Amino acid sequence: MNKFPVVPLVGLSADSLGTYLASLGLFSLLTRKWPSIRVAWRDNVFCLVGGPDTLCQVVAFIAEIGRKNSWTKYDRPWNSAKKADVRKGESAQTASWRSSEAEEGILRAFGAHLALDDRIRMNPLLGTGGNAGKRDFEAGWKKAIQEIETPLKKQGRNAIDNDLKAFLSGEACTYLGSFSAGSWFGAANKIYNHGTEKPFREGEVTPWAMALACEGLPYFSGGVSRQLGSRRQPKGAFPFIAAATAPHRLGEAGKVEAEVWAPIWGQPMTEPELRSLFLRGRAEVGGKGATTASAFAVCAMRRGVDAGILEFRRFLLIHTTSAQTFESRLATVIPVRRTSLDDASSNAIQAIVEFKDRLPEDRKVGGRWKFSGLRGPLEQALIDFASTKSDAASTEQAWELVDEMFKVLVKVDRNRTFRRSNVRFRMLPSAWAAMLLHEAPPDSDARLALALSSLSSSQHCSSFIAHRIGVQWNKGQWEFPESPPTGRVWNDAELTANLCTMADRRTLETLQKAVSLPPFNGSIRVGLNDIHSWLSGDTDEERLNRWLARFCMFDWNSDKDRRSIEELQRSFPSSRPTTDGDLALYSFFRPLVSGWLFQKILSESAVPINEISTSACFGRIVALLRNGHLNSAMEIAQTAYHSAGVALADFGIFPDRYDTGRLLAALVIPAFDAPTSDVFKRWQAPT
Repeated sequence: MNKFPVVPLVGLSADSLGTYLASLGLFSLLTRKWPSIRVAWRDNVFCLVGGPDTLCQVVAFIAEIGRKNSWTKYDRPWNSAKKADVRKGESAQTASWRSSEAEEGILRAFGAHLALDDRIRMNPLLGTGGNAGKRDFEAGWKKAIQEIETPLKKQGRNAIDNDLKAFLSGEACTYLGSFSAGSWFGAANKIYNHGTEKPFREGEVTPWAMALACEGLPYFSGGVSRQLGSRRQPKGAFPFIAAATAPHRLGEAGKVEAEVWAPIWGQPMTEPELRSLFLRGRAEVGGKGATTASAFAVCAMRRGVDAGILEFRRFLLIHTTSAQTFESRLATVIPVRRTSLDDASSNAIQAIVEFKDRLPEDRKVGGRWKFSGLRGPLEQALIDFASTKSDAASTEQAWELVDEMFKVLVKVDRNRTFRRSNVRFRMLPSAWAAMLLHEAPPDSDARLALALSSLSSSQHCSSFIAHRIGVQWNKGQWEFPESPPTGRVWNDAELTANLCTMADRRTLETLQKAVSLPPFNGSIRVGLNDIHSWLSGDTDEERLNRWLARFCMFDWNSDKDRRSIEELQRSFPSSRPTTDGDLALYSFFRPLVSGWLFQKILSESAVPINEISTSACFGRIVALLRNGHLNSAMEIAQTAYHSAGVALADFGIFPDRYDTGRLLAALVIPAFDAPTSDVFKRWQAPT
């Protein structure tokens, strides 16, 4: 086995965008002497593999480049053509310069600054084509290499060379300045409240840092395929540059110019391999290149990025003191998963990204921002989900992501302007929810929410989500019509009141369609222990409401996920509570909405089940229970049973002082019928 020397450079960590660029630049220079050298990141430290044996050799070689001023030349001969095109809003003169005047050696630097289509697109990493406000990167580079070549006498050659070693080793440097490097190196910015005599201190960064960082810029030159096309997104033309995450608040709009998702790799790479990685620089979601932060996050989760990348360092290019100047800040570390996401998770994330892309954007109109505030929270939730490492944290962040999607839907539902924006979405696969619940089995509150959200939809009645949010089904997706449909009955009232209103609405829809039984069955059912928990008031309604909001985002009636739903339901407890007055009343009314129960009760009756309709009588029962009239509701139910030939025992009159609204809400919840049948026998007259 061949052994290669490894030189770790502690000073070149990936916590700063400037040191990341300097790492790339150093590697590019070292390939002049060691063509087969490889580099990798280990424990956030840049490591040289198979090249120099010691750090002293690295310092000696780079110092010699500094003395002889043999850096890769950094100038912008295209600048005059670019300025002329910017004034006209086109790219003709710059394209002509590139075709007829540009030298071969300058094309990589050109591609890192500009991309051409119908107009000039500029790399956000380099501001407006090479400067960020008054920070001129070319001027800073010239000043840095000049001071390296001819250092001041009071420090001398040894001092500047020692600074190089200190910079690579992570130690303090002495030969310092700003060198227009404040956009990449935080230490190059002014530090205020420095002292009483002078309120600030000028930036202090070694000239080696700026010289090496500019040496690494050509890696961010996009490939030809990335720069072609008249509809190319500006941020998508350059590798690993993404559009900024949408703002959360109006004051944040326009603060972040763009994001740099710097790839970190663990396997040693040669220079051709690294250049190929950046030239390709492509991550895909649904066959489309990732140009937004959330799309990059999805790629990291779905292994949409290859080439042995361990993680991404997400740097924000933030406008701070001026809209013309930006500074870089490490925001998040996004690990790339070693194994692919399962189909359910992948399809769910894809559906959320598609939904996010259809939301109204925050855009600048004239000098003001038109802020909607819809995309920002959802994008941040996607990034937080992608950045988790443990399974427990990933599960919690997944639910937070679903929560954010529901909150966005509610905002769209309550705003007339948003409703006219043609917002559409797909339901999330229920197999994903089943997988998330497998990590922590659902308790009684979650089981009740599962059953309610799985209420069956059919030609005469809507899904649960249509009662919760004003949407309608159209061509395989849910969409927002301009006016909320009449089926949306949910409001800010208590949960019991909303469930009673929904019961009234679903019963009314069955009456309009002449259906025999009200549709209160679902693909997921609960046992009498959960029904008893609801009737006795032992449930946490706030928590139940939160689970309802989550579960209504999933398609529980999909035949594709039937196996996952059945496995989830088998995990529900099968114990039965002791029968009391609450369960007795529930079991008395429940057969009127359950076809199976009616069929079992009428098994000895001569009246066929398909000739019996309980929708009309149950409609009256709903109205009476909503208004607290238990006795009258029971009389109507007794009449319905008598008409069907079911003999009931006479137990007298029940008191009216009973929470009939909670009883009606319980009848809406899909439940197993067999246990209810056993309790109902107590109401039947002995034979």
